[in-house]
Amino acid sequence: MSMQPIYLTGHARPVLKVQFNYDGDLLFTCSDDKTVCVYNTHLLERVGLFQIKDSCKSIDVSKDSKLLFATAVTKGVKIFDVSNGEELSMIEIPGIQIKQVELSFSDKFFVVLYEDRNRESFIRIYSVKDALEWGKLNKAGSPECVKEIKGPKDHDINYVKWGALDKTIYYCTSRGRLLRYDVEESQVI
Repeated sequence: MSMQPIYLTGHARPVLKVQFNYDGDLLFTCSDDKTVCVYNTHLLERVGLFQIKDSCKSIDVSKDSKLLFATAVTKGVKIFDVSNGEELSMIEIPGIQIKQVELSFSDKFFVVLYEDRNRESFIRIYSVKDALEWGKLNKAGSPECVKEIKGPKDHDINYVKWGALDKTIYYCTSRGRLLRYDVEESQVI
């Protein structure tokens, strides 16, 4: 069996993140062109397009492929229904640049990495259930976050990853540090 390159089109600007869903039958891509594209990996065709209305640098998909989380860089995080493209919720984040969104392993929480106006890094943890209920209320702003973690003063946080069983968060900084944060104890370990 030989490998063949596949060329998929769909974005007008560079692709910033590519992610498969849990089953591997859908491929999601995001771009500075303010869209997220969804491709069927078996048919090799685009089957969906989500309008973010702002540059999108990060995406994540729930394990059951029902929810898409996408960063709107200067606004916050948008949550979409994958089956019909409906925007279910918009979570406003008080920063100037939202860098990353990632779902926890249980899909009960999601983490948002952002920078504020003073160029300081923050991590916020939200409940998926609360975020979806917030969207039903059609309110501006955001629901109460479960936890907010302020980054080190002399470092920018570059990337965030959930640890096992949603109990820890790993994050790396611009100065080469890798930190593990205990969510329950609210401290770096």
